[in-house]
Amino acid sequence: MQAGKLHWVVTLNRRNRSLFFALGLSALGAHLAYLQAGPLMWTLLLLQLLVYPQLVYWRAARAADPLRAELQNLLVDGVLLGAWSAVWGLPLWISFMLFVGVCINVVIFMGIPSLWKGVVAMLAGVGLVAAVHGLEFRPHTELHTSLLCIVLLTAYLLIVANDAYQRGVKLRDSRHELGQRLAQITRLQSQLQEQAERDPLTGLHNRRFLDDALERELAACAQTGAPLALVLIDIDRFKRINDTYGHPAGDEMIRRLADLLRDRVRDGGLIACRYGGEEFLLMLPGTTVDEAMAMAEELRTTFASLEVVSGGQAMRTTLSIGVAGCPEHGDAAQRLVLRADQALYEAKLRGRNQVVRASELREVSHPLASPA
Repeated sequence: MQAGKLHWVVTLNRRNRSLFFALGLSALGAHLAYLQAGPLMWTLLLLQLLVYPQLVYWRAARAADPLRAELQNLLVDGVLLGAWSAVWGLPLWISFMLFVGVCINVVIFMGIPSLWKGVVAMLAGVGLVAAVHGLEFRPHTELHTSLLCIVLLTAYLLIVANDAYQRGVKLRDSRHELGQRLAQITRLQSQLQEQAERDPLTGLHNRRFLDDALERELAACAQTGAPLALVLIDIDRFKRINDTYGHPAGDEMIRRLADLLRDRVRDGGLIACRYGGEEFLLMLPGTTVDEAMAMAEELRTTFASLEVVSGGQAMRTTLSIGVAGCPEHGDAAQRLVLRADQALYEAKLRGRNQVVRASELREVSHPLASPA
């Protein structure tokens, strides 16, 4: 298995174990020299400090669960280092250095609740040695050995602290990057939602948006008693414009009307929608039918005087408009839109270029089609 595919704990511990043991060679070697140890002791120490880190890495790298194997290796470290401390008679500085090293590794990778495992592992190593040939307590170490232990332990703590700092920096940067990506995703979702609720030709809201918005506004009106008006607008003789001047001219006519509607709903929570084809709808919360009639009449006269130029051709046409309001003409969305549509149809029947309110009509069935 390649190191790049291993759990990061395995690769990090390989480095830390190899570094700590290699640095420890100076302090532990100095103590062996002080004890005038024979070749066997030197051989065992070199195997422990230089070969053992690679063997346990090899074991973890080839295990079915590398992380679990590496956590077991940490406890094996404790047993072996505890045994070395016992073999030497538990010299104070050396035992302290090894004990702290084992406990730090256990806490870093297993958490503080598992500290007891590291302590028990070292005690197990001490117990094994004591069981085989007894335990002789020799806490003394020479000054230079003690100083080497202090330097080694300090260096190891600094390395561990720097690793923690680097991981903290990477985590902070990752969180920052993740926050930026989430913000970007949120913006994209908002843009997609906005695009789904907008008409691409005019930029006005579409019928999908209107259906939800109208239900919300009518529910609010029912609670507060505030009025709401719908103004349904249709461009007169629009098919003739397309047939005579072409569809780009028809699109320009639609855009110019959309601009007029946008100007009239810029403030105050009013909503303009492209209802379909050449039909538009204004939803006017807080607006009475009389106020909506006045706005519709002003819009009708403005548009009638508007000259639209497309492809060098000047065009004029008019609007037919139907107005319905809540609560006068209904308090349900479907009913209110139907009444506005019937008023619009009546405006067409009266010769177009008209504004008609729904209360001027008798109850009639909704027509299958409206005059263009």
